Amino acid sequence: MKFSALFLAAGLALAGLVSAAPSSSIGLGLDVTPAKLDISVPAGSSENIPITVHNSSGSGTHVQASMADFTVTGQGQYEFAKVGSMPYSLMRWASINPREFDLPQDTTEQVRLTLAVPAGEKLTGEYAGVVFFQTRPERRKGAISFSARIAAKVYATVPGTVKLSGAIEKVSASASSGGESYRVLFANLGNAHVYLNGRIEVRQNGTTIERVNMPPQLLVERGGKRLIEVTGKALPAGSYQVVAIIDYGGAALTGGEAQIVVH
Repeated sequence: MKFSALFLAAGLALAGLVSAAPSSSIGLGLDVTPAKLDISVPAGSSENIPITVHNSSGSGTHVQASMADFTVTGQGQYEFAKVGSMPYSLMRWASINPREFDLPQDTTEQVRLTLAVPAGEKLTGEYAGVVFFQTRPERRKGAISFSARIAAKVYATVPGTVKLSGAIEKVSASASSGGESYRVLFANLGNAHVYLNGRIEVRQNGTTIERVNMPPQLLVERGGKRLIEVTGKALPAGSYQVVAIIDYGGAALTGGEAQIVVH
């Protein structure tokens, strides 16, 4: 069963899901390093990964560790699910030690994430999962209780099997109050996550009249799609060619186009 980030407890921090820097809770003094980790693990091998949890708050707390699968929607939102429910779940082969611990103020605990990747399975590409660290809510009479929850995201690849591939499936445009709205649907056809950088070129009679950059470093997970929406200037009446160009880190760029008529 999937559940979205909106379901998480008050005080949740998702910095660890989008950054390679240490993950930190919002105003509650819990930090996790690394926030994102990329490793290579051959089938039939095991790996011990140290994750450091630091309490920089002014009081002690109790921390519980848990694991989850995740995906990223076409709109860029994270969704989490129980371990083993996703086809490329990494945490089905993982264990955490310790699972919970007391963390006095200004102290650090090193947690060991152990991966035991089985042999005999046809494993290719990348597998992923997330480790959450959540504090126990402090309940005080007449006060709001807060619980910090932060994450470390882990990617593991099978050596020699990663293939990057992607394609633009659709390009469309429509007039909006702010100008011309362009939509590009990208599909990740490879077996590892990719980051997108791209642009829209608007051409008329073979001449490029406008370039609109897409937001940089858009994440698309293995097997996922991403809908990219950008807005350009309003176009005078006429016929145009809208060309989308995306660099996803593969050997070549991918492109797509659409013909539009502005009345």
